[in-house]
Amino acid sequence: MFFIGIFGIQNKQKHIKTENSIICPICEAYGRYDIIKTYNCFHIFFIPIWQWNKRYYVQTHCCNRTCELHQEIGIKLEKGESLTIEKEQIHCDDQHITDICPYCSAHLEPSFNYCPNCGNQIH
Repeated sequence: MFFIGIFGIQNKQKHIKTENSIICPICEAYGRYDIIKTYNCFHIFFIPIWQWNKRYYVQTHCCNRTCELHQEIGIKLEKGESLTIEKEQIHCDDQHITDICPYCSAHLEPSFNYCPNCGNQIH
């Protein structure tokens, strides 16, 4: 969090929805996943004024992966549309499997308990 008097910039995370009883688009196992939105927010007196750097993620519980979701799909899901997420609509870095910090969107090693970028506890 960054403050200049009454102004501030903050990294935020918002849970969009949870899908239960689905086939995982990553590992194709039966399970569930969460749709997460991360963004930066400018606020005055803790009232959000402007958001930027919006990113959407699929966080699976079966294979414990966090992969980036295409922005258009994330926006539709946030508006309440019912969509089935396909494997082509998400991007996972398969060469170097990492987690994404839910607070600042930094890439993390799976063994990290704290984010080295923002210092928040991960699990």
